[in-house]
Amino acid sequence: MKKIQRLKQHIAVAFLFILLGMMLVPMPKAKASDLILWDSYTKPSSRQKDRLFDNAELLSSTAQEDILAKLDELSQKHNANIAILTVDEHSGPIQDYADDYYDYNGFQADFDGSGVLFMLSMADREFAISTHGTGILAFTDYGQEYLMEEMGPYLSNDDYYNAFNKYIEVADYLYTQYESGNPYDIGFKDTSPQALIKVGIICLGIGLIVALIPIFIMISSLKNVHASTTASGYQSHNGLHLTMHKDTYLRSSTSKVRIPDERSSSGGSGGSSVHISSSGSSHGGSHGHF
Repeated sequence: MKKIQRLKQHIAVAFLFILLGMMLVPMPKAKASDLILWDSYTKPSSRQKDRLFDNAELLSSTAQEDILAKLDELSQKHNANIAILTVDEHSGPIQDYADDYYDYNGFQADFDGSGVLFMLSMADREFAISTHGTGILAFTDYGQEYLMEEMGPYLSNDDYYNAFNKYIEVADYLYTQYESGNPYDIGFKDTSPQALIKVGIICLGIGLIVALIPIFIMISSLKNVHASTTASGYQSHNGLHLTMHKDTYLRSSTSKVRIPDERSSSGGSGGSSVHISSSGSSHGGSHGHF
């Protein structure tokens, strides 16, 4: 009987050591590529995330507060969710991930679903833009190219705070143009007072330079010319006799310039490319590397 009790004690002690060992051995962490930032594949009735979710921790806490406040203010101004997401890695194609993040975190619950999400994934330095509702109309394909041209230098230098500030600035501009009935697209002409003043100043400067060039040339050619104190230098000693006046026609020339048809401007037909996300929603957007 004592042997059986000792055996049970040994088994209990061994089992206890096994449990302690399992507790001390670190559990393998879930890979970032397995990170799913939504609870289920259904569209909730309310927004689940802030308009800034810096999961990759690219910003300081102070910078996060600043950017989030600006995103919230801009979203209210244009009645559209203007959001940012950063992750270390993601699963699947980045465009699909951005669309799903927008849909399954309830961003469609605000402003009739309208808005835009800018996403960064750091492992492969990828970006994605996902638009919905009025965001599709405001962020045309041409407008998205303009956005990345403006943000590109900051992203390349890992200056994410200024990159996100530039995103907010351009998003405000693109939405303002859309709301004025003049969305930023192929053939776009900025008719805002600021743009017209800028063009006027440039034209005035060019005209002034062109006008001054021949004046400076004439002034430089007159450096060796001196005023004469008498009229003898301007008189002909033999006098001047006109005996015949005749006009001779030499030649004529005609130049032709083709006026291009505005309807055939290069760069495609404009507008926004649209695709269907896994939730069945229509999204615009684009993606690439930075």
